[in-house]
Amino acid sequence: MTTWLRIMLRKGGNELITCALANTGFEGLGPDVLMPVGIAQRLGLSLSGSGVEVYAVRTASGIAPIYRLRENVDAKVLVDDRDTSIIKLTTVVSESVDYVILSDKALTELGVVIIDAGNGVWCFRDELGRAFRNSCTPG
Repeated sequence: MTTWLRIMLRKGGNELITCALANTGFEGLGPDVLMPVGIAQRLGLSLSGSGVEVYAVRTASGIAPIYRLRENVDAKVLVDDRDTSIIKLTTVVSESVDYVILSDKALTELGVVIIDAGNGVWCFRDELGRAFRNSCTPG
């Protein structure tokens, strides 16, 4: 199993809740969130204009464009037993991903620690050694 976090993403009046992959192998330039085009569209983000940098990256299926937006999105981890802080994440959009992925630096900003990657167990940094949280199920 992989570690998945239930998160809220918001841009302006557009908000959605999804399970995001907590991936420490995604070494972002900063606290980045990688998302599919459809999620970006649901948040009202544009992939064209002066606020977008386009890069070509090699993927398993060939070369694909990656869109790095200058617009941030608000994000927070959703759990039942506490309210968490909203942070700003830099938006990266790709046609070659099917789900939301949080960068290593985004996990640090969210205060998330992966305890058992194979079983999808995690906690917040201030709970280390005291709490064990299970992953959400992506759908």
